[in-house]
Amino acid sequence: MKQVILVIFVFINFLHTSNAREPIVFVTNDYEPYVIEENSVVKGIFPDIIRAIFHELNIEVEFRFQPWKRGEMTVKKGEAFATFPYLITEQRSEDFYFSDPVIYFLPKFLYKNKKFPSGFTWEKLSDFQQYRIGGVQGYWYQNSFQTAGLNVNYVTRDIQNIKMLMNERIHFTLLPELVGQILIQKVYPNQVSAFSFAKKPESIDTFRLMVSRKYPNVKELIEKFNKRLRKIKSNGTYQNIFQKYEVPKEYEAYQ
Repeated sequence: MKQVILVIFVFINFLHTSNAREPIVFVTNDYEPYVIEENSVVKGIFPDIIRAIFHELNIEVEFRFQPWKRGEMTVKKGEAFATFPYLITEQRSEDFYFSDPVIYFLPKFLYKNKKFPSGFTWEKLSDFQQYRIGGVQGYWYQNSFQTAGLNVNYVTRDIQNIKMLMNERIHFTLLPELVGQILIQKVYPNQVSAFSFAKKPESIDTFRLMVSRKYPNVKELIEKFNKRLRKIKSNGTYQNIFQKYEVPKEYEAYQ
């Protein structure tokens, strides 16, 4: 009798273990307010939206911080489901799937007021040919900057370009306005007024998940993500996350 009970217990335990879902793995990097790492806790607009979506699916998520290029390779190999936040490009679409739009992306050129006391307006990228531009390796604009013949010094982080602007080693850098505002506040809290953004965005696009083509059940997971994303946009959860991080409504992406 004891042997029968033991066999039943082992069988039930096996079923429970085999049906248990492993956490869905995401890789990302610090990109406040989109992604924030604070005391080993991952938060921000994007992680909070992802958590809200997979909570409805009763699936746990795991966030791993990696440099952007390394994260892309992790996802490409199928070792993680997705990375974020990313824009769709023709080249990326050859290697990855993408989710529906999550948040608007409005990058603007940042400059130091001392260099342009009357402000700065522009129409086309070639208007920047006479200036030194600070760029970040791997960002969306590398090809367009090269095509426009711009003089660009590439570094690995936006914060480096903020510092070079302050030291007048470059004339402009291009980054999302939300990101730039936070970086300036962190690095130069008493000199925020020394900087301004050009009013015209360099582009208008949307951030999405960039998803592995090799991750298990990937198409099903993307479909579920997109469906729940639409749901939280309609029930107020999405809007509450934006309000939590004090992000203007103009960044809310609806289809």
